[in-house]
Amino acid sequence: MKTLAVDTGGTFTDLVLWSAGRLRILKAPSTPNAPEQAVLNGVRQLLGDADEPYLLLHGTTVGTNRILERKGARTAFLTTEGFRDLLHLARQDRMELYALCPRPRPCLAERALCAEVPERLAHDGTVLKPLDTSELNRLIRRWKREGVEAVAVCLLFAYADPTHERMLKALLEPHFAVSLSSEVAPEFREYERASTTFLNAYLIPPMRRYLDALESGAHQQGAQQTLISHSAGGLMNLRLASALPITTVLSGPSAGVMGAWALARQMGFHRVLTLDMGGTSTDMALIDREPLRTSLGEIEGMPIRLPRIDIHTIGAGGGSLAYLDPAGGLRVGPQSAGADPGPAIYGKGDQPTLTDAHAVLGHLVPQVFGFGQFELQMERAHHAIAPLASALGISIEQTAQAMIDQARAKMARGLRTISSGRGISPESCALLVFGGAGGLHLSALARLLGIRQWLVPPYPGVMSAYGLLWMDKVHEAVRTLLMPFPTARATAIEQVLLELRAECEEAMEATDELDFQVYADVRYQGQSHELTVPFDVAQPHWAGEAFLQIHAQRYGFTLPERPLELVNLRLRAVALQPKPAGAVWEPVYVADYADLPTRVHLWIEGEPMEVPVLTREQIIPQRPLPAPALLVQPDTTLLIEPGWDVMADALTGALYGRWVG
Repeated sequence: MKTLAVDTGGTFTDLVLWSAGRLRILKAPSTPNAPEQAVLNGVRQLLGDADEPYLLLHGTTVGTNRILERKGARTAFLTTEGFRDLLHLARQDRMELYALCPRPRPCLAERALCAEVPERLAHDGTVLKPLDTSELNRLIRRWKREGVEAVAVCLLFAYADPTHERMLKALLEPHFAVSLSSEVAPEFREYERASTTFLNAYLIPPMRRYLDALESGAHQQGAQQTLISHSAGGLMNLRLASALPITTVLSGPSAGVMGAWALARQMGFHRVLTLDMGGTSTDMALIDREPLRTSLGEIEGMPIRLPRIDIHTIGAGGGSLAYLDPAGGLRVGPQSAGADPGPAIYGKGDQPTLTDAHAVLGHLVPQVFGFGQFELQMERAHHAIAPLASALGISIEQTAQAMIDQARAKMARGLRTISSGRGISPESCALLVFGGAGGLHLSALARLLGIRQWLVPPYPGVMSAYGLLWMDKVHEAVRTLLMPFPTARATAIEQVLLELRAECEEAMEATDELDFQVYADVRYQGQSHELTVPFDVAQPHWAGEAFLQIHAQRYGFTLPERPLELVNLRLRAVALQPKPAGAVWEPVYVADYADLPTRVHLWIEGEPMEVPVLTREQIIPQRPLPAPALLVQPDTTLLIEPGWDVMADALTGALYGRWVG
């Protein structure tokens, strides 16, 4: 059966069809007002009217955008008596340490829609005060009058005993979409659990509408099943995606990291920094034998307590807008022109973006861009940047270079955060760049970070869609234990593992053959945060040794005399999926190179020069490419700076660059 992978981004929707050992690719404009239309249009272009069954794998930004744009459902919050302001109080830390008037953490909950219910549990689940639902009907009537669509329920210590939350769900579910903390994030730390549960409820109604429309349209086009990628680097069915939409916040970026990991393994690289630059943002991750994972992240300053690949995102993409701040300084991003109107050279907008800056510096070739779906209007880039140049008192080319330099400085800072910030030198890594805009910054970023090796996939503009083909079905279940370690009771751990296994089996398909991996969150007693390490019930001391090793690498010290504590137990269930190893790339769109220049004049780091123009079809494996050069293909453009020895890998088709000075 054919497999079609689709990743929806802010500007483009990328598609990769895997069939009969071949990979056919397509890049189509996104349709922000109805994201499923871009998916269905792309399916129609790739499959035509053929009535053959296929498997649809999908990475989506619907949930992410709903949070960023504040367009989720109107959501109420229900918690234990005395904790109504839990979401608004948050943690008593400061996002801006030296601000005289620090901003509070963002919160999407309306205080008027936050309510309490009489009940109380102890930390071990003992009932201190039984649940009293006598006032619930009044609340339900008021919330319905006020247009509430969803309710988030987070009771104190519900992770220890979910009975009270389940009783409330039974009463609320006939009227609203309901999200329980004991189902979404059954871990200790009330604020993070409440935030995650609220955001999940906030997304349930719009995500259900989107997934229903997508499933209906895809089914009409022959889709036998649709699987959605989640933030932890795996696939899940539509039922889970509808119930836990908060897990899709890193749906597309996690797929890109998984694809990068697959490519790095095939080429023999084990420590890699990945950079995925699209139209709106840039995502970065560290692969050290495998992608680094975490159980706590943020979106717009609001915590999400769920398993996820550790991805660092900044607001710098091809569509990032350049402007002058109130002091007259140049700024780039995080605001973006998005898919509509897009960069000025697309013909709709007139505000300057990073893509326009590259056009001004000669880095883009109009004849090969966007699979023939865009006619670049190069003169519009100059017109868009001219007012900035005039205000700054410098040339248009200098302004364009300043815009690019600022974006690169942000990206370099982000890459240092995920490498040096974790005790790993960037110089020890290879840099693997993908996304439609990433290749224009690759050489410069490697130079800024002292990295001497880089990799570029054959078609980096569709890497996140390609990464979907390398993902397995994955579900992770977690329970909080808070036990001394390694002297924790084995019988208690085994009982928890049985419960976690049952949860994983319920979440996966009945036909899936599951492989189980056990992990533990371990910390020093009294420590605020924990580290996740592999766990073996028969050999618990191994987890302690792994904790000490990772702690030394991450923080530079250990405390051998301090006792350890087992905080959470995690069980990851994996159902292996077929992989496209050895598949041959076959673009749907064949560029017309008749008018393609053989050389172009451009600017690199403020220096004008003439460089050769190469196409993907001209690359011969194991034969060096000239440097500097401009490599153009329908999904991306690669700017190769002087000082790099570059050639294509015979097995994967990826480009490998090595610094020779």
